[in-house]
Amino acid sequence: MNIQQLKYFIEVANTKNLTAAARNLFVTQPTLSLSLKKLESELQTSLFQHQDKPYQLTETGLYLFEHALPLVEGFEQLSIDIQTMSTNTANEKTKIRLGITTLFSIQFMEEISTFIQSHPTVDLIIKQGGSAKLQKMLVDKEIDFGLLSYPNIYPKNLVYEELNDSKTGYHVSVVMPKSNPLSSRKELTFEDLQNERFSSFSTNFMLGRLLVNRTNECGYKPNIVLYNDDLQVLLHSLNKNNSICLLPIEYKEVNNSSSLVWIPLKDKYNFFPIGIALRKNYKAPREMDEFIELIRQY
Repeated sequence: MNIQQLKYFIEVANTKNLTAAARNLFVTQPTLSLSLKKLESELQTSLFQHQDKPYQLTETGLYLFEHALPLVEGFEQLSIDIQTMSTNTANEKTKIRLGITTLFSIQFMEEISTFIQSHPTVDLIIKQGGSAKLQKMLVDKEIDFGLLSYPNIYPKNLVYEELNDSKTGYHVSVVMPKSNPLSSRKELTFEDLQNERFSSFSTNFMLGRLLVNRTNECGYKPNIVLYNDDLQVLLHSLNKNNSICLLPIEYKEVNNSSSLVWIPLKDKYNFFPIGIALRKNYKAPREMDEFIELIRQY
C-alpha cells in the first residue's frame, strides 16, 4: 500500500463513481480499477460494495478512508512545501538522505516540513522502513543519518544520540481481537502468549526481532501465520487469522478499531527509545547539523 493507491481510493470514495474519479485523477478507468483491486488484495479485504451498491464503502473501507485521509493530506502538504520553495539555480542543492520509520515520520512531520521550508537549497530525501533495515542501510552508506529506535545493532559502525524530550520512543502493546480469551487482561508477558497465533513485522523491524528473540529465550518458537511490513495489513489480518500482533501503543490513536484491544506488554524490552543515528567518524554537512538541532529542540 502506498500514497498513490490511497489517493486513488479516496477519490473513488468521494465521487462514488469510477468514471468521475478517473477524470479527476487524469488516469484511465482500467488503471484506477486495477489499483483498487491491488489495494484490496494487499489488505485482504473488500473496501467497496461490489453488488447492490457499487462504490459504497464497506466497514473496512470506511475505516481506511477515515485514517488514510489525514495521512495523504499530510504528505501532499509536504509535496506542496517542496514544490513552492524558492530555488537557488546558481548553486547545486545539498542532498541529505534521512532514514526514518513510519511512526516517527508521522510524529516528526511538522519538524520535517519546517526544515524543508527554511532550507530551499537542501534536497531532503526520506527513506522509510524498519529501524533494523535502516541501520543496515546507514552502515552501507545508503542513507546519511536516521531517526531510529534502539537498540544499536551495529555498535562498531554507528553512534546513537538518544532523544530525551516528549517524543522519546514507543511502548510495545499486544494487539488482538476482542474475542481472544486474553483480551480482558491488563498486561501480558511472552509466557502468556506461548499458544497464540502471531501476525508479525519481519526482522527488518525491531518488533519483528523482539518477537523471535524473546520467545526463544522463553523456550518456544512463535507460531507466526503472517509476515508483513505494512501496518494496515497486520491490523486487518488479526480478526481474519485469529492472530495477535506486537505494535507500538502510539499507533492506536491513528489506527483504533472497536474490534481490537491493545494490551501493554510486560517485558524488560517493552520500550524502544528514539535515537539520532550516525556513522562513526562521519562529518555531517552544516545543513544536516541544523536539521538535527531542530529535532533536539522539539
